[in-house]
Amino acid sequence: MAIQRMQFLTTLGKSKQNSLSISTLLLLQFLSLSLSLSILKALAMNGTTEPPLETNSKPIVASERERPPKPITISPPPRRDFLLHLEAYLARRDGVDKLLKISRYTAKILLATSSRGGSLSPQLQAFESSVGLSRKAFRLGKFIQDVNSLRFFSFSKTLCSSPLDLFLAIVAFGGEGVYFFIEQFVWLAKAGLLPSELAPPLQKLSTWSELIGYVGSVALKTREMEKIKASIEARKKEEGDDDEMDLERLNGKLELKKLSIVQDAADGVMALSDVKSFHFGTGFSAMVCAMAGMISALISTNRNWRAC
Repeated sequence: MAIQRMQFLTTLGKSKQNSLSISTLLLLQFLSLSLSLSILKALAMNGTTEPPLETNSKPIVASERERPPKPITISPPPRRDFLLHLEAYLARRDGVDKLLKISRYTAKILLATSSRGGSLSPQLQAFESSVGLSRKAFRLGKFIQDVNSLRFFSFSKTLCSSPLDLFLAIVAFGGEGVYFFIEQFVWLAKAGLLPSELAPPLQKLSTWSELIGYVGSVALKTREMEKIKASIEARKKEEGDDDEMDLERLNGKLELKKLSIVQDAADGVMALSDVKSFHFGTGFSAMVCAMAGMISALISTNRNWRAC
């Protein structure tokens, strides 16, 4: 009995050792598998599955380390949906006003051409007069825009860099602001709320204010255009990707400034024609004023379309 008991204990001890060794092997296999999965996951997150370089691998050449970076390519902005863009444009006061301006001067051009406007002259004249009165309603409170523009310009050190800049800004924004302010009362007089006798003197005063504002605006924007040209020449002497982006931005700004000067000049021609008609009875020809108004309307429509 004692011998059998000893044999049983010996067999039991060996089985326990075998079970412990199997458990240890399983644990080691589990740990190694977990470690391998962790390494693969880390490599996948880094975007590579290559193992690390060995100690006897080829060293990195200095020229490869100092290879210049790839140029930055800027993808164009995605195109907006036309109907959504049109909705945003028509939600702006200037958007509707410029569409009315195009309609009005289209009618003026047709009236100036006898071959097309002869049979439709009464309808076109009524339409042009109605649209002109409707446009005056869009000028309610618009003088506040010139007040804020003058405030912003006077506090800007880059824009208002000299007393001459400040003087031209006062002439430009002040003249246009007075024009928009008086036009409110012209509209009220033509709409019948104020006596109709007030309309002619108010129109004369607003026309002079408009002309003075456009003269100051053209002079001010000409000086701003010269500053932009100087900035472009300074950027051309420098090198770098950022400088190229600045050049593109400045060139675009220069083109917009040129178009704005052309627009103010066209509006100034119409204002000068109105002043001339007040003092001498006749202004410029109807076709000249109509074409000037159409040029101004198209330029401002393009600018507002890009801005919204």
